[in-house]
Amino acid sequence: MFSLFWTSLTYLLTAQPFSYSASQIGLVGLAGVAGALAARRAGAMHDRGWSVLATGVALALLALSLVGAWAASASIIALLIAIIVLDLAAQSVTVLGQTRLFSLPGQARSRLNTALVVCNFLGGAIGSAAAGPLWASGGWSAVMTAALAVILLALVVWVFTRGRLKVAGLSTAVPAPYAKTADAAR
Repeated sequence: MFSLFWTSLTYLLTAQPFSYSASQIGLVGLAGVAGALAARRAGAMHDRGWSVLATGVALALLALSLVGAWAASASIIALLIAIIVLDLAAQSVTVLGQTRLFSLPGQARSRLNTALVVCNFLGGAIGSAAAGPLWASGGWSAVMTAALAVILLALVVWVFTRGRLKVAGLSTAVPAPYAKTADAAR
C-alpha cells in the first residue's frame, strides 16, 4: 500500500489541477518526513504493553488517511495532511511490528526479520508495479480503492489475530537484554 500510494501520488501531482514539476513533487514528499519523525515514539507503545492495540489504531489511521487522500485529490493542503497521517501510521505499524519481532528469542527473531524484510520488499515492488495499471484504468479512485482494500484486509487480519498475539506474549515489554536500549531510546 505504501509504495502504491507514493508511486501513484506522482501521477496525481503531475496531472491537473496540480501540474507539478519533479522538484515540486519532491518537496511534497518532504511532508512524509514529518510523519516518519512522529512515528519514532511508536516503540514506547510497545514498551508499555500496548503494541498490539497501537498497531490496530495505526491501521485504522492508515485507512482514514487513504480516505482523506482520496477526498483531497484537488487540494494540496488537505493532501499534505493526509500524507503526514499516512506516513505516521505506516511507520508506526512498521516500528511496532519490528519491535514485537525483536522481542522474540534469537533464532526466531532472525528468521522472522528476514521474512519481514523480503515480504516488505516484495510488497513494495508489487505496489509500485500496480500503480501504473491502476492509474491507467481508473486514476486516483482506482489507486485509492486498491490501497484501501489492502489496509482493510490488514485490519481484518489484525482483528482475528490480535488475541493470539497477546497470548503469545508479543504485546509485552521488551526482554531484559533490550530494556536498557529501549530506555535509552526514550
